Amino acid sequence: MPDKPGVLIVDDDAEVRKSLQVWLRGEGFKIFAAGTSAQAREIVKHEDIAVCLVDLRLKNEDGLRLGAELRGLDEWLKVIIITGYPTYESAIDAMKTGIFDYISKSTDNNAILRKVQTAVETRLHERSSRTKGEEGKAGLVLVGHHLLVREGLENFFREGSDYRLKRTYPAFDYIKKTDFDLDVVALLLCATCNERFLEDPEKVLTYLKFVFPNAKPIVINCDYDDDRKQEMIRCGAKGFLPANIGKPSLKKALDCILGGQIWISRELSHKILNELLEDTQPKLIYRKPKDAFNLTRREIEILKALASGLSNQAISEKLFLSEKTVKTHTHHIFRKMDVKTRTQAVMKAMENHLI
Repeated sequence: MPDKPGVLIVDDDAEVRKSLQVWLRGEGFKIFAAGTSAQAREIVKHEDIAVCLVDLRLKNEDGLRLGAELRGLDEWLKVIIITGYPTYESAIDAMKTGIFDYISKSTDNNAILRKVQTAVETRLHERSSRTKGEEGKAGLVLVGHHLLVREGLENFFREGSDYRLKRTYPAFDYIKKTDFDLDVVALLLCATCNERFLEDPEKVLTYLKFVFPNAKPIVINCDYDDDRKQEMIRCGAKGFLPANIGKPSLKKALDCILGGQIWISRELSHKILNELLEDTQPKLIYRKPKDAFNLTRREIEILKALASGLSNQAISEKLFLSEKTVKTHTHHIFRKMDVKTRTQAVMKAMENHLI
């Protein structure tokens, strides 16, 4: 059964919130409610919201401005402004800011319901269309809210590149463990927007590796000195791009990094190479994986293949097993790890350093 669409009600009147909650929950929606803009932002940040009903007047706050802010957190979010005092001017303002619809609180319930359902359907259609139009392109994630950087990247992806912008986060702390995605191949991490988080690059890059296991971290909008870049390379960064990088150079950098190389200056490359040559007795530390689930060597091989996103048929061909045998091993893995899905198995394996 598909998940119920999430609807957020933002109104400073508790009675209005309660009546809308009860009614829309009965119509099959998953309902969230907020009495302030701060609460609304936190809910959109952490929950999958399809439609947001925002009161035009929130005490001393502007519902139109809040609606625009919420859409900035989720480009697919559909905002419907609802007001007890509709005017032609406020309706025009709403349309100018990209609000999906504008209705009066006195509107018939059936009419409100139709508008909410239309918003949900429009959101699904837009997401589906974007996905179909970008099949076969490598998926990238942008972590940053800098308007010029974001617009520049969106233009780059629209103009026939081999890459697609799969998702955008305003900053590092908006990324949740439940966003786990094996299909993301690169993370564009804006240095300016994430300055306070990047004070501890090891913590940030380790967490990103957990959520997006196959993604290569790239620091953009970056003017770091070589010492700081070198520190971040040790933590897993694969390249650094300046704010003014042109489209040809951006494509060349992405092709290089996703081809298995790193994108750094020639001077930094020489510095790192010299340090490696000077270190004649490197200390290699091997951490034995912690196997709390008593998996066999073959089961761990299959678990690694699952983490790579391979189908049962592809795994059978790679490991020279029958597809039935792969399914049996997968069943044993799920039972031993006490999980129900591939994603849960991979996440638990990474938490225990098995893969």
